[in-house]
Amino acid sequence: MPMIKLNKIFNATTLIFSLTVFALFSNTVWATSNYDALYQSMKARQPAIEEALTVPGACLGERLDGTLEINYTCSDEVKTLAEAENNDRAALYQLMAKDLGIRDTEVGKQRALRYLDGYPVGVLRQVELPSGKTTWWNGTPPDPRELPLDRVLTLQYARIREKPDDKSRVVRDNLKQYEAFGVVGKMEDSSGQTWYKITEEYVPKIKPRNWAPAVMGWISEKDAIPWRRALIMRFTNAYQRDPSIFFKKPEPVLELAQMSPGIRQNRLDAIQADFKTGGPAADGVMAMEPLVGKGQEQIIMYPVLDFYTGENGDDFRIDGMFTRILEVAAQTRPNDDQGKMASQIPIDLVFVMDTTNSMKPYLQMVSEAIMGFAEENRNEDIRFGFIGYQDKDPAFEYQVRSFTAATQPAFEFIRTLERVAARETNVKGDDIPESVFEGIDAALDSSVWRQNAAKIIFLVGDAPGRDDATNIKTLRDKAFTRQIHIFAFNIKNSKVSAAYDRQTQDQYKQLSSTYTGAYGTSTEQPHLQTIDAQSVSFRANVLNSFQEAQLSFNDVIAAKGDPKKLPKAAPGSLSELIFQQAMLLLPDKTIPEKSVSGWVCDKVLNNSGREALAPMILLTETELEELDQRVNELKEIGEKALRGDGGTTLDFFDLVEKNTRFTMVNPAAANFKDAFSIPLGIDQLPYDSDIMSTTRDEFLNPDRVQEFVRTMKNKLRHYEDLRRQQGNTEVWKKLSLNAADKDRVVGVELNQLP
Repeated sequence: MPMIKLNKIFNATTLIFSLTVFALFSNTVWATSNYDALYQSMKARQPAIEEALTVPGACLGERLDGTLEINYTCSDEVKTLAEAENNDRAALYQLMAKDLGIRDTEVGKQRALRYLDGYPVGVLRQVELPSGKTTWWNGTPPDPRELPLDRVLTLQYARIREKPDDKSRVVRDNLKQYEAFGVVGKMEDSSGQTWYKITEEYVPKIKPRNWAPAVMGWISEKDAIPWRRALIMRFTNAYQRDPSIFFKKPEPVLELAQMSPGIRQNRLDAIQADFKTGGPAADGVMAMEPLVGKGQEQIIMYPVLDFYTGENGDDFRIDGMFTRILEVAAQTRPNDDQGKMASQIPIDLVFVMDTTNSMKPYLQMVSEAIMGFAEENRNEDIRFGFIGYQDKDPAFEYQVRSFTAATQPAFEFIRTLERVAARETNVKGDDIPESVFEGIDAALDSSVWRQNAAKIIFLVGDAPGRDDATNIKTLRDKAFTRQIHIFAFNIKNSKVSAAYDRQTQDQYKQLSSTYTGAYGTSTEQPHLQTIDAQSVSFRANVLNSFQEAQLSFNDVIAAKGDPKKLPKAAPGSLSELIFQQAMLLLPDKTIPEKSVSGWVCDKVLNNSGREALAPMILLTETELEELDQRVNELKEIGEKALRGDGGTTLDFFDLVEKNTRFTMVNPAAANFKDAFSIPLGIDQLPYDSDIMSTTRDEFLNPDRVQEFVRTMKNKLRHYEDLRRQQGNTEVWKKLSLNAADKDRVVGVELNQLP
């Protein structure tokens, strides 16, 4: 091919968008080949491609393999244009590879690397990080290849200075423990000390055009902890389990794990005895698990700084159970004036009850039971609400109706119940299942609850719910986010709905279950009573539960903020639910106000089948939106595979690579996590979600694909619910004291990630 024609391709386009790597091989003698058609095609398309790459919010990006990344947000016109460009690029690379005697993929990579740093600001380009992972960058400083750190956590009494100098003016003094700041730059001073240039604004992975965050100043590395993973741990409910122990190094935890259960228990008993007596802590022991109250606007974090992998990277186990040993930083307790005193903890009980004709006799018994409860207990710290449900058939008076604007004392609630009546006659036809789920949903979204109350729903019914509007998974996600527990009264052997008893019991069992550890993956404990409709024990059982609630409340008061003084409660009992709630509300003010940063096991050391720590990732509104988009992509892939659109196969990895913004980094990988670069640093977490471990083979089964689509839909519903809760400061928290409301974060359980 004449060199003049080679120069045409180079000169006809800008340096930025040139698709040739001929200059890399200037001494090569080119064979005559059909480059002219490609040259004319690409030249005609070049202005439109350049515009699509540079417009604000561009949906195209330059990949490291020399092709264009096509975002699903591209219009059909831009998508068609980009696909034609990719076809021409592939053809060009094949021609050049043949002439050069190398693989066409290598030509594409060489082209991408040559022009990577020449793209103007605003053009999305894929870059490789020092870790080997890839990310997208639009050229706005800082360069993620040089500054992989997004956030730092402050140490107690840290200072922010105007300049990176210990003698510079102090901008802000006496920072609180573990305030989080975004990092927008770093440098070393003359003594070799590293300084971080920080902002309170959210630092996105891909910076908007002309991104200019308000810089607070500089913080020294001696006053901050690098936080490379937006991962935190929450301590699982400590009720009826021993507290976790922080160690200075991971080795003592390894040593404990290798002991026989009996010897390990003796060792743990000795450590706890040292803490109880105030004696010197055992060698290597730093602190006991902190317990904090709810209600702080700034999040109480337990950020994960590192995790132990072992010399060979093998899985670590205690008594055969998979375990993680994590370096966790802990803020030990909130300010004294922020925790609720034990005697001030309220309890809200809201009935969600079937009010169709079949429940008429039971509604009367509930009223009588509450009257008996009110006569014996005048404590207004236990309050009640009532939501009735029937069904969606127009013949019913309502589908769902709330009879209380706020929770009420027992004596007032009795008057409310006098206005509640079950339907007098049956609706013609089959009215089962009923609107159980809609009633629960209304209670979870209700404004009747008092802030910082122990919140419990009493579900009373004799029939299952229909899942055409909502489903159990969505309801359980909501209940977990709002920290509302469900205690179910399952009435079986009803004359109307006995044929549905098994379905009803299964639904009530799922709705009333709580997890002992990580949400969605750990052991479940249901909380329900099954009562025979033909017996006379219903009234007595309801009354006994109310009395149990009162006794539990008295026990919480008597504990005076010490969770160890709460008595044992039977698994699945109402007392257990109340004590679990109390553990969330009671701060332990005996714990010293200082930072603890040490190694801790995520399992209970003397009960390795139970989790002491559950991992969560912190996301801002922007990051949650990004996650939502990616999960929606995965859902659409599953739907596409089920429909067989365009002759698609069920090759999961192939569909993901061709139809989403997930970037494949290892085509030979066995599971999703290793095959793709995952957004938001999720692939750097020391835990896997259900999708991350998905393999190609699993996706070959249509039933598995159908389940996959259902799972993705449930995750999307959960993200939507989290967005609706943005005004709820119990759900969305601040990372730093003066952070803007828009930069609040929400903790998302790993089971809710893709």
